[in-house]
Amino acid sequence: MVKGLQMGAPELRHRLLELDRAVAALHPDRDFYLVLADRGALLLMGRLSRATEDMDALKCSPELVALMERYDINNRIQGAYGDHFPYNWEDRLVPLDVETAAIKCYAASLEDIVASKLCSDRSDDEFDVRRAEIIAAIDWNLLEMVSHEMERSQLNPRRHKNFLYNYETYRGECGP
Repeated sequence: MVKGLQMGAPELRHRLLELDRAVAALHPDRDFYLVLADRGALLLMGRLSRATEDMDALKCSPELVALMERYDINNRIQGAYGDHFPYNWEDRLVPLDVETAAIKCYAASLEDIVASKLCSDRSDDEFDVRRAEIIAAIDWNLLEMVSHEMERSQLNPRRHKNFLYNYETYRGECGP
């Protein structure tokens, strides 16, 4: 892993394929899963063009954790920001267009990622969700449903109230 290296979608795909080859060699005839979120997922879904330094795994097969950092994939989001994702986010997974042998690669839906970024106080997250390519791709009805599911997420009441404020502001400024 090279800190500070900015990668676009081709480099991220390459990293996933390298990880897949390593996992397939270590564990032949087994299937694994990896769910990405954040900017890396948006790049791989073709929803964002702004580069990133790494990919964030929201969920993965436990056997992958020890190898992921070598391929610029971290799982910090699970512990630090897992509560930023709405209840039932797993029902909306998007298969990623990466031809792998051992690892099934998914991303959280665009709307789930946007909701998670609206929970954040980071300026990068606000910048990402306000980009024209993101706003144009959002299913606003689905985002509305996801915003209601946030009530059943793991956010505490104060943070849920903050999310609702951010969501209403975002929808008012960027929505249809």
